[in-house]
Amino acid sequence: MKLKFGLILLFIVFFVQTFAQSIARVENVKIHSKALNQEREILIYTPVDYDWRTNEYFNVIYVFDSQNREFFDYTSSIISFLTDGNKSFIVVGITSPFDEKLDYSRNNDLLPILETEESRKRYGKYSGNADNFLNFVETELISYINSKYRISNQNIAVGHSLSASFILYSLLQKPNLFQNYIAISPNLAYDDNKLSKDLIKFDFAKIKKESFIYLSNANEGIDYWKEWKPARESVYSFFKDSIKNKNLTIEIAEYPENNHWNAFPPSLNNALKFYFENIQKKQESELSKEMYEVKIKVKVNDKNDIVYITGNQPNLGDWNPNKIEMKKTSDYERSIVLKVQSPAQFKFTKGSWDTELQVIGTYNNVTIKPEIKKEFEFEIVKNE
Repeated sequence: MKLKFGLILLFIVFFVQTFAQSIARVENVKIHSKALNQEREILIYTPVDYDWRTNEYFNVIYVFDSQNREFFDYTSSIISFLTDGNKSFIVVGITSPFDEKLDYSRNNDLLPILETEESRKRYGKYSGNADNFLNFVETELISYINSKYRISNQNIAVGHSLSASFILYSLLQKPNLFQNYIAISPNLAYDDNKLSKDLIKFDFAKIKKESFIYLSNANEGIDYWKEWKPARESVYSFFKDSIKNKNLTIEIAEYPENNHWNAFPPSLNNALKFYFENIQKKQESELSKEMYEVKIKVKVNDKNDIVYITGNQPNLGDWNPNKIEMKKTSDYERSIVLKVQSPAQFKFTKGSWDTELQVIGTYNNVTIKPEIKKEFEFEIVKNE
């Protein structure tokens, strides 16, 4: 079965590359941020054949500290290998570069206003803008991505070191901005362990969706940065023993043989592997409470075709391939009007899975967001 799937995948990739001429792209986009009063460059990776897969939506991974391009490139590169080419994500690199003219550094983005004199001396003027940076991420960057790309309802924030601290800070300030957090070697000890203390005091009942937090550390606190270890152990102990929230899954990993820098690859690999195996399917099964009326039309190749629609919810037949028959509106068109939850995923069949019909613009399930539009039209791939 695996061999068969691999051959099918290889054929699809060959077909796409030969005829669709699609490639994975990295775009550099500049956004003038009102929140920061700066221009910021972001990196956007779209997977191979994104342009052709017009009837699919994609999860997003937001990678902080992507002025270090290796974080962004590594993340966008490994997904296919971890999933045997079966998962596609949009990856957004969020940069925090040093601006010599403004005398502004990444620490300004990633650290909130510091309270202790010791911390203010240590970080100096390079701190204190985390709330504005978070505002930029929420209202400008994520809004831009949502408006320009076909985005699903799940996202992942990835951070390393102080950017890992920042994504945990974002959890405290805006609990449902991100759904999943991969915090690799975060500094939980700055400002007299403030982040550590705030995480322990936080009301995790504010997390309303199925969410995932991955925390890891390298050998910090052993031979260097000794203050990191007790702050980290307090949070680990709290996460292991005290959180009572059925929506939240927490995974903790330690890499004492790695240093602060080179712990990133194994941490990210294991975090994403855990997410793919244990979290993603549960999150993708979550549907909106609201119902939306939509009209779905499909063009067929044979005027005698009887077409069924089947999908991920009761009003779509709960993946029963012969439960919901579409109406014949003309020789070569079938349609149906029904109420669905979002996101609605479905396929078309002639009454069984052996007669599944392939839709132009997707290899997988057709996905729609009925809160965005009310009428959808699809076309079946012609039989050669």
